[in-house]
Amino acid sequence: MKLKYGMNPNQEYAEFIDNDNLKVLNGNPSVINFMDALNSWQLVKEIDEYSNTPTAASFKHVTPSGVSIGNTVEKNEKNSYCYNRELNSSLTKAYLKARGVDRLASFGDFIALSRTVDLETAKMIRPEVSDGIIAPDFEDEALEILKSKKKGSYVIFQINNDYVPADIEERIVFGFKIKQHRNNLKISDSSLNNIVTENKDIPDSIKKDLIIGMITLKYTQSNSICAIHNGQVIGIGSGQQSRILCTELALKKANKWYQKTKLDLDKISFPAKASKTEKDQIIELERERVFGDKIMLKELDICLCSDGFYPQVDNIELANKYGVKYIAAPMGSIRDNEIIEKCNQYGIVFVNTGIRLFHH
Repeated sequence: MKLKYGMNPNQEYAEFIDNDNLKVLNGNPSVINFMDALNSWQLVKEIDEYSNTPTAASFKHVTPSGVSIGNTVEKNEKNSYCYNRELNSSLTKAYLKARGVDRLASFGDFIALSRTVDLETAKMIRPEVSDGIIAPDFEDEALEILKSKKKGSYVIFQINNDYVPADIEERIVFGFKIKQHRNNLKISDSSLNNIVTENKDIPDSIKKDLIIGMITLKYTQSNSICAIHNGQVIGIGSGQQSRILCTELALKKANKWYQKTKLDLDKISFPAKASKTEKDQIIELERERVFGDKIMLKELDICLCSDGFYPQVDNIELANKYGVKYIAAPMGSIRDNEIIEKCNQYGIVFVNTGIRLFHH
């Protein structure tokens, strides 16, 4: 099928080679829509298979802004996401939390949902500024609601939940063809067996968070770091050449997310006809006014995952500053022993996953 355009509007020719495993139910997608859809789908499918829980991702520029499984949502947390309706669907909770991590960054996102899209979830998505969605199926009423978005141009993909691509993948860069084995590495609890610190106590709930974090990094542009709490990826730092910058981005975003959930939102006066985006901006300004740079993450059990080894102890120093208690990353630095010693000093549990998760 002919696409709207390529990576940019000036790249007029773009085409998708039809495949029955992926259907365009609505809209005229671009190359970026396909890239976001296919990357985000792999992410939510893999986390759902591991956790057996509906999973959602809010994707922008081939990298997640937020990821979550569909578990509990506290009242004030829900309010900070600009949502005041009752929540019944686990899928609705998953996307609400995935977008809620950084609603400003998720403006114009591509949505990936691991289960059949129900009516409640479609109603929640309807007022959000979003470019498209991918899911294995849609309830009839939900599909009609989504088709009405963006004056009928909202991109909707349906993917075969059982589809598995060939082991060998290829891409063409500047006219040169490159082939490789697809990264079909299975991440599981056994990936956390090599604990290298004196503190080796990892509760099952934390193991789950670490696995969710590792799977997220598998589909996040490198270098990448993510912070996780209660099945929700609450901070992502990606695409930076320096790993410490990724760590800083992830932890700052996570801290801002938590600050927003602690605001007394009943005291905020919103304009009568304020859009969700305008409310997001008002909440962000209030967060800055009330909390500023105050570090509040220490109140939570926070996990940190890295797609590559930490080259310097500065990453551990920063993690401790934000209250991180658990870290999962591969090792391979000449300073590995220093990193372990620093974790021992702070009582941080460090898991040497032995798995590099670069994604480009």
